[in-house]
Amino acid sequence: MTDSKLRIATRKSALAVAQTTMAADAIAAANPGLTYELVSMTTEGDRRLDKSLASFGGKGVFIKELEVALLEGRADIAVHSLKDMPAEVLPQFKLAAVLRREDPRDAFIARGGAAGLKFMDLPAGARVGTGSIRRVVQLKALRPDLEYVPIRGNIQTRLSKLAELDGVVLAAAGLKRMGLADQVTEYFSTEQMLPASGQGILAIETLNVITNHGVATQSIDSILARINDAKTYAIAVAEMAYLKALNAGCQFPVASFAEFADANTLKVRGIYWDDHGKRMLHAEVLQSVNASAIDSIEQSRIAGFALANKIKELL
Repeated sequence: MTDSKLRIATRKSALAVAQTTMAADAIAAANPGLTYELVSMTTEGDRRLDKSLASFGGKGVFIKELEVALLEGRADIAVHSLKDMPAEVLPQFKLAAVLRREDPRDAFIARGGAAGLKFMDLPAGARVGTGSIRRVVQLKALRPDLEYVPIRGNIQTRLSKLAELDGVVLAAAGLKRMGLADQVTEYFSTEQMLPASGQGILAIETLNVITNHGVATQSIDSILARINDAKTYAIAVAEMAYLKALNAGCQFPVASFAEFADANTLKVRGIYWDDHGKRMLHAEVLQSVNASAIDSIEQSRIAGFALANKIKELL
């Protein structure tokens, strides 16, 4: 970072650039005189669209190149979708800030868009596309009579599959950020389908040490502190702690969803597919968390670990 310009690493996809620009504009608005430039790159996850994420590395394939840019001093911060990040970042990095969570739900888009058939009204044998095994196991619980087809790619690529499928399931947050909410047929409630841990949260990652490539990390931290949403950060910590405690990545049908039940009570729900018993495990915890308190991160982490322990007791 030099001359009050923040270099921001981002993936090249249209959604990633839109999300990064949203974060960058928020940072600039909160820090008068600060400008930014985007450092865009293609990640391994973007290049290998012919394979499932679980087959070649899981979540980290979407962030590795951006983290290298941080280490090499080519960028000062990186913006990710939190759900693309591993449950625990490497020691040389840190989750410095998050923006307020966008709609965390999953959305169903039928052939015909908003006027198409709703999910529960699809005929038996209808073909629904999704690239997430978390979604598949939950969709099967709702409609075991449908065929679920694996798809990958950016939003437009997935939507184009409607030419051959009866519907697709995508994250509501991405659709809304791309101005495509008018194509949604319906939204799944979080009771019907628990979202991916971190879904709808934009995360800002930085180096965890003072760098020789520009301004000290401490200065960047103060810049980012002005846009960090404390409640969303507490939510993010709880949801990722749950994944860490279960050692779970995108290759597992597992998810957690945290929300504030009231001003100081965090409710965290989790699911875990028990492949041995062929059953979906559910658990919930309530934890006292004051998002503005110094110990909020630790209390949120405790909530995530407690939820994981409840799941483990069911195995």
